[in-house]
Amino acid sequence: MRIQVKDFMTTSVLTAAGNTTVGEIRTLMRREGIHAIPIVEAIPLGAMNIRGIVTATDLCHELNDYQTVEQILKPGRVHVIPTNTSAQCAAKNMLKHKVHHLVVMDDGKIVGMISSQDFVELIAEYALDTKTDTVI
Repeated sequence: MRIQVKDFMTTSVLTAAGNTTVGEIRTLMRREGIHAIPIVEAIPLGAMNIRGIVTATDLCHELNDYQTVEQILKPGRVHVIPTNTSAQCAAKNMLKHKVHHLVVMDDGKIVGMISSQDFVELIAEYALDTKTDTVI
């Protein structure tokens, strides 16, 4: 069975606009228990233009909570894949670009995200022999 991104992606993705403050992003991440938020701007016909992504690692740096996320975005750090991408291809993409999050898009809309944590859960669910598993 070929596992595709759509089989294990997180589908409830929170996004933010570029004028959202660093403090607001910190609060949102803490409250929702998430580690990355795509920064978007709406374009006609309901599609999204992804400006970048803010991750928990970005927020570890000394940043002013009143800065906008647009001010801290680094170009080229967001990586996008379609839902029919294989899990293997997605994992290779993450390793190649040294990122922990991929945004999943179809027809110009964000439909999910994949994180390195999603791969850990995938392996735990599908790849381990349950007869010999022990949790330490």
